[in-house]
Amino acid sequence: MLNLMKLELKKQKLKGIILGGFIAIIVFMGSLIGVNYDEPLRSYKEAYVLTNSASFIFIIFASVLLSKFIIDEYKNKTVTVLFMYPLSRKKFLQAKMLIVLLFTFVFGILSRVLIFTGFHIFNRFALFVNEDLTNGMMVDYGVGFLVSAAMTSCISLVPLYFGMRNYSVSATIVSGIILMAVLNIGSGTEFTLNSIIYIPATVALAGVLIAYLTIRNVERTDI
Repeated sequence: MLNLMKLELKKQKLKGIILGGFIAIIVFMGSLIGVNYDEPLRSYKEAYVLTNSASFIFIIFASVLLSKFIIDEYKNKTVTVLFMYPLSRKKFLQAKMLIVLLFTFVFGILSRVLIFTGFHIFNRFALFVNEDLTNGMMVDYGVGFLVSAAMTSCISLVPLYFGMRNYSVSATIVSGIILMAVLNIGSGTEFTLNSIIYIPATVALAGVLIAYLTIRNVERTDI
């Protein structure tokens, strides 16, 4: 599986997407700090919720990756070259999905940690939030970031369903944008749809189910 993933990474140029990911992190870090000049946050809990919301942008990045690794190859029929190798189609598809999952998870963790840490360091000088960040809070937020990043990774597979219907790159990316927007309804407050744990958890389960069905049916999928 690792060799298949390496093969896929050699085929696709991801430098632009990775660079875009880091730029997004910097932009959101600046936005989280900048928003305090207009309407200061009242607690680290608000910063935590906003950080989680901002990190859902990587659902869109994942949609782009799904388009590059899977949808576009089916659309242009270049995937037939891979399927000529003496390995099952399922293995190739699993490798592609694992790359998307790992990218989304790693950047989900990085974005949450870097944005929140950047805000905390800046707050020590600007004193926007008049509250101490305790060890207990850091543990709770750290666990929350891990769980949220894992769920975001699974949620990022949902656009695959829309893309595979007609092998549409635009449908894949647009569905990712809509999904991120819906989950972020209420962003800017302590309440968003993704803060109600069973909502992102349900969507994440749907993403896992979509991935499973796509892999299971790949041998019967027309190319």
